[in-house]
Amino acid sequence: MTTLGLVGNPNCGKSALFNSLTGSNARVGNWPGVTVERKEGIWEKGGFLCVDLPGVYSLSPYTPEEQAAVQFILEEKPDLLLQVIDSTVLERSLFLTTQLLELDIPLVVALNMVDIAETQGVFIEVARLSELLEVPVAEISAITGGGQMELAKCLHTALEKGRKGKTVLHKDKLWRRIQPLVQPNLSQTQGLFRAMRWMERQERVDWEGEIAAARYDFSVSCCHEVITEKLTQNTPTQKLDKVFLHPFLGIPIFFSCMALIFYMTFSASFLGTGIPSPGVFLRQGAEYGIELLRDVVIRFFLQMPYWWRAFLSDGIFGGMGKAVSFLPQILCLFFWLTFLEDSGYMARAAFLLDKPMRRLGISGRAFLPLLTGFGCSVPAMMCARTLEWEKSRRITRLIIPFFSCGAKLPLYALLVGLLFPEHGGIIIFCLYGGGILIGVFWAFLLHKRLYHGEEAPFIMEMPPYHLPRLNNLMRTLSVRAGEYLAKAATVILGASIIIWLASHLTLDLHMTKNSSISILAMLGRGMQPVFIPLGFGGGEDGWKASAAILSGFAAKEAVVSALGVLGGEVNLFTPLSGISFMVFHLLSIPCMAAVSAYWFEEKKKRNLFFALCVWLLTAWITSFLVYQIGSLIGFAFFDIL
Repeated sequence: MTTLGLVGNPNCGKSALFNSLTGSNARVGNWPGVTVERKEGIWEKGGFLCVDLPGVYSLSPYTPEEQAAVQFILEEKPDLLLQVIDSTVLERSLFLTTQLLELDIPLVVALNMVDIAETQGVFIEVARLSELLEVPVAEISAITGGGQMELAKCLHTALEKGRKGKTVLHKDKLWRRIQPLVQPNLSQTQGLFRAMRWMERQERVDWEGEIAAARYDFSVSCCHEVITEKLTQNTPTQKLDKVFLHPFLGIPIFFSCMALIFYMTFSASFLGTGIPSPGVFLRQGAEYGIELLRDVVIRFFLQMPYWWRAFLSDGIFGGMGKAVSFLPQILCLFFWLTFLEDSGYMARAAFLLDKPMRRLGISGRAFLPLLTGFGCSVPAMMCARTLEWEKSRRITRLIIPFFSCGAKLPLYALLVGLLFPEHGGIIIFCLYGGGILIGVFWAFLLHKRLYHGEEAPFIMEMPPYHLPRLNNLMRTLSVRAGEYLAKAATVILGASIIIWLASHLTLDLHMTKNSSISILAMLGRGMQPVFIPLGFGGGEDGWKASAAILSGFAAKEAVVSALGVLGGEVNLFTPLSGISFMVFHLLSIPCMAAVSAYWFEEKKKRNLFFALCVWLLTAWITSFLVYQIGSLIGFAFFDIL
């Protein structure tokens, strides 16, 4: 099948077009750097194998994601290249075009966001642009899917004609100077582009600077010929940016938005009406549905032996079912986060946070992997490889687990529902904020004491605001739901089965209804001395909390499964010990998948050992301080609540 490489600047709409063409679930975000590695999918109507490459500004790679894209283009040589261009910044985008034209690969240019450019008073003469570039140019809408048939025609036409690399500098006086030097190297360097790159690396003259200037001159002159500009009033994006990018109000507005999202997701009394928030309402519906299904299944298997019925009721529905019941609430949270992401607001948040993050030794680009960590720590660890400097990458990977992943949400929702039903949103927002502050503390400490190095530069696109499309939101949520259910059917189910068996088997492998004499109880009691100073783990049933913490090292959702299998979570925690338990759960060693991802990225055992110590000691010390200080002051805060 014909391979089509999608290339372009960050945030030009490549991934959105890729999803539209292939129906794939590649991540789409309204900020640069979303595509960390290439993604593949089949465009059935066009007959192409599409490869979505990381965003690049030029074929002179600077960041790791640019290196990945350039390596694919030069080494694997796709049959066809499609450059997606943001029509609102045509001049800047054409610099990359001048390099792509030098490759011996057929090229088609797709002008995206033409409608947005026109609202800004920018009108592009497509036919004239095609003449100047000598390649087909098509207008598309990556979000709505418009222009795909015309795009397919252009691609097939370009493929049939083929292409030999040609420089746009052939009319520039610079070309007369460098052609005698470039020409002899064409055969040795395998093409015009490689010959030009060889030329740029020569140190006798600053050829790289002169060639870059000539490329920009071509881009400017090209835009002068094809663009007609009309005066317009301030666009909606410019008006909104005066508020959201305000130097004093910008950050408070961002945190207010986050607080509102948590309130809408976790509050049991929405706007003081006594009606649960949408997130709580959805979770309650899921719990009711799972309870109803459990009753039906148990009645159907009423004639089965007691242990089989107990296994179905407590092991499967009590464990895995408990974790699955929180899926709607998790999706509700990610719906709003994805809404902000696709609208273009999160790019502004990254810009606002760049200055304080730079003081921690990491640039605003780290905002993306850290925000990804709120979903899952594994892709966040991988996403950190896109950061420019090793110091920034190491600090970011270490603090990612403090940015609470979605797998920790079920426990928060369970305990705040039991202990703080009226103030769940506030408590969970404070947990998330506390994790961020702990991450900030460690980033500052590592920046000052251990990891020294260069300051990381930060370049961030400011995309126009737009209302997210429902199909993109639903696609993202379906991916989240699929990932969660897949984990529920594998890791969480396996953990639930192991926990149920361990809580009903004695050391001599006899079944028992008294879980306090089970294997799991003995393991939990062995860990009790570690957790008693933290406020949980003590008492007759304290081993259940210890056992639940142990299960969380496999998968964080398994903590809820363990509590569901063991039962008694209603009486297991006081408000203060519940907070301490959630804090430990928030900050402790992440799941084994995240630990493996960290090790894979760091590739050094001593770094892994250091990270494990940091995560575990931070969790224990913080939980200890929360419980002990709360006990000393009588924890009057909860009297107020």
